[in-house]
Amino acid sequence: MEQLFEILKENKVTTNKESVRRWLREGKISGIKGAGPKKNSWQVTEEELQRFLSERVPASIQEKTEYIATNVVISEAEKERLREEGRNDVLNRLAARHIWEGRFVFKKKWVNECLDHQRMTNKSTRSYILNRMLQHKQGYAAPGVLYMLDTFNFEGIKLKMNDSFSALDEKITFALIEYLRKEYIDPTRRKAETE
Repeated sequence: MEQLFEILKENKVTTNKESVRRWLREGKISGIKGAGPKKNSWQVTEEELQRFLSERVPASIQEKTEYIATNVVISEAEKERLREEGRNDVLNRLAARHIWEGRFVFKKKWVNECLDHQRMTNKSTRSYILNRMLQHKQGYAAPGVLYMLDTFNFEGIKLKMNDSFSALDEKITFALIEYLRKEYIDPTRRKAETE
């Protein structure tokens, strides 16, 4: 709730926390009650936040946007690039405020099955990947990663899920295995991505 209020305040939608609570209770912002450590917070998806923000953008900003749009011709590729840039900006702001869709927990047996599926037979590579995944706890008791839509956070790096799979556990695990395999081959890769 606190993070949602900060985003709405930053976008000049409201300066009153009670308004946000009322919108959540009334369903003007769709969310799930019972999130957070005390089970009394609200969980709101990125799509819902975007929908609500688009409805609440001040009319003066909408008029300026319409004026600009009528005077400039933008290709479909450029429109898609701008959409993706805006989407990434929102995802980064949500991630910075620790608003995530959920948390996926790694189990040793599951990771080993995925490594077998990838036909990863090199013992040192397997050991490296397994240890890195099982040590990633982020303050939780069990190892895992926070995820949102098609991305997840591993050691402060936002990684894209593997869309070749349909299940969330496979999308995250196989994407992370591939990332860690490349990192094992080239240890300087991790340093370059964090700079």
